[in-house]
Formats: sequence, C-alpha cells, structure tokens
Amino acid sequence: MNIFKIKEKMQLKIIENLENFLRKTQEQKAVVDISNLNLLDAARTAILCSTKFFSKYPERKICWSVKDEETKKLISALMLKNMELEIKENTTENKVYAIK
Repeated sequence: MNIFKIKEKMQLKIIENLENFLRKTQEQKAVVDISNLNLLDAARTAILCSTKFFSKYPERKICWSVKDEETKKLISALMLKNMELEIKENTTENKVYAIK
C-alpha cells in the first residue's frame, strides 16, 4: 500500500504534493486524510484537487477524510462525481493511501 504523509502547512505545497501522488498512483480509489487542515483549507484542497483530478482521470475517485461533520457538510454541498467523504476517527497519523 502506498502511503503519503502530509507534512507541509502551506496550502499550495500540499496541493502540489497531493497532485504528484495522485498522478503516480494507478489505484481506482485514493483516500486522502485532510483532517489536520482547518475548515476552509480542507474545503479548498478537496474541491481544487478533485476537480483537477477528475478532468484527467474521470473514472477514479478520491475519498476525503475530514475532521468533523461541519467540514463534511461544507464540502458535500460542492460534491463532485469523483468524491467521497468520511469523518476521520481519532488517530495520530495523517496519511494518503491508494486502494485497488
């Protein structure tokens, strides 16, 4: 299983690294943990990356793991075809991984 840890706090760097990871993986579904981001950064990251990713790989999906129901509701209002949302359980690791 491929794992990608998000360490950067800068939004543009996170998006760039995430796009590189998604481009390299050939899995049908990638799970991306953005639970450490605040509400606005999480929404911006999920919408921007899902939109870019869908334009290149319309058959693949991204499941965004968010920190709370409020974040899930905000992103759900702008939900795209290739997105899924889940509320992250309390763990200490933030990671991105791909599922076959």
